[in-house]
Amino acid sequence: MMRNASPIEPVSLDCLERQARRQYDGSHFQAAIEKFDEVVTRMEGDLGPDHPRTLANRNDLARACRAAGRFDRALSLYRQILDLLVGQLGPDHPDTLRGRSRIANTYYAAGRYQEAMRLFQDVLAKRTEVLGWDHPDTLRSRSSLANSYYAVGSYERAVDMHQETLAARRRVLGLDDERTQASQSRLDEARQAATAEGAEQPS
Repeated sequence: MMRNASPIEPVSLDCLERQARRQYDGSHFQAAIEKFDEVVTRMEGDLGPDHPRTLANRNDLARACRAAGRFDRALSLYRQILDLLVGQLGPDHPDTLRGRSRIANTYYAAGRYQEAMRLFQDVLAKRTEVLGWDHPDTLRSRSSLANSYYAVGSYERAVDMHQETLAARRRVLGLDDERTQASQSRLDEARQAATAEGAEQPS
């Protein structure tokens, strides 16, 4: 007689997480979404929807959706996360502000620059109040807002804000930090656009 086949053991959550992250790191975003979907569903059942590990994987799922161009779903997921963060930590906690910034970044990635700009402005104001003017998170918000100005053609405003951010990052992070170098590159790009725009104006 043939022996009954042994039941197939379910893949462990740790293994699923690793598989999902490998798919994301390899830019296989749809495959990553499918894996993260499974991880989040299982974690919600095992750990609860507001467990830190569940939230972290829901955030990874949202990030994969954004990378895949599935912006509506990414926004829905980021809003769910934000609601939980506000309830757990309050509206002004740095992690909550980071959640709001992710929504703004998704608006930006979707080409919804005006909505991104308004939210970046709000997050910048709150981070300045809570964390201080030259905190790295505040400087990140300032850079993101400058990028939004550039995206809508407000090149001079982008130049001014990138200059402020670059000076602060040089002081806080140092000349060799990749964020400082990124600010320099964005400032150069904004200056070139502003110069070209000025050259096109009638004399």
